[in-house]
Amino acid sequence: MDTQDKALVSVIICLYNVSSFLREKKLSCILQQTYKNLEIILVDDGSTDDTYLLCEKLRNIDKRITLVKKENGGLGTARNAGLDNATGAYVWFYDVDDEADLQLIEKNVHWMEVYKSDMNIFGYHCITPALSLSENVSFTERKIHENQQLKSVFIDELLFVPNGNGFAWNKFYRRSFIEKYGFRFGCQRIQQDEVFNLQFYPFLDNVYISSELLYTYYIYSSGNNRSRYIHDRINIYISIYNQFKTFIAQWDLSDKRLEKYVYDRLYAGMETSVLFNTFHPDSKKSRSEKKKEILDILNRPEVRKSMEFKRLFPMGIEQKLFYCAYKDESFIRIVFLRMLFSSLRNLKNFCLKRHFVF
Repeated sequence: MDTQDKALVSVIICLYNVSSFLREKKLSCILQQTYKNLEIILVDDGSTDDTYLLCEKLRNIDKRITLVKKENGGLGTARNAGLDNATGAYVWFYDVDDEADLQLIEKNVHWMEVYKSDMNIFGYHCITPALSLSENVSFTERKIHENQQLKSVFIDELLFVPNGNGFAWNKFYRRSFIEKYGFRFGCQRIQQDEVFNLQFYPFLDNVYISSELLYTYYIYSSGNNRSRYIHDRINIYISIYNQFKTFIAQWDLSDKRLEKYVYDRLYAGMETSVLFNTFHPDSKKSRSEKKKEILDILNRPEVRKSMEFKRLFPMGIEQKLFYCAYKDESFIRIVFLRMLFSSLRNLKNFCLKRHFVF
């Protein structure tokens, strides 16, 4: 079959100051895919380095590449720009710092056409280079053709997955299904993928879940959203919490484990906002402003609910000490505990590197 007789696939790749990855990898795992009928949409989200220049050079090499340039707005808005420019029958999102099996698109198109699926889900390798960690995340193969069947396996097989399953890059989408419901990403700067996918599940009847591992996901210690200062982090976490609550009600899910999952995520988000974001080197706030910020976070009604839920379950000594400090809204104790446990972890790492017994 000639290339022009095959379905067009829109590969959306969003870029922000990733010139080092473009120089090193040159999108080789995309340009060398065995499936050739692609429109490769590169969305430059307001890069301040030479990312766009490198994209232009790649476009001169491969005419399947289309460039979209926009003001910086975060990954969600960039992916929406990609969707707005997509014309393919199918859509796949790729992150430039990762790797993809060269048959990923070919296999997913085959599954889409054979199983008439509106979404495919496939497994991946997860690698953390700094810690020399590697883990495979795989799924049990399933051909789903009714929403109730998807609902019955969602929590155990799709939600509670090591390293998560909320990503967009291990999904393959039928574009007509996306456009039928007008699905788009949120504008928050972190955790857009999971919220995007939550929109789908109550409406999906046809899903193919593959047992194959077709993607390699790299977790880096710097240069990503986990390491950045984001001024409205807590608002993002609360927004995700509210969207999960809406999703649970919409799909009529009643599993208590899901309730715990949602509250645990918000509590963890609160801790990240308090202990990491507030004290981030890029935060220019004074000590008094940081104290006010922390107290404002701890007094959010949603956060208080997550704290009430947290106390129902066992906690270690460190968790318990921080919990009591949060509950009492004690800025001094929070600062002290943060310094104490950070110092203890640094000492432990030092001893381990020197092969001392700790």
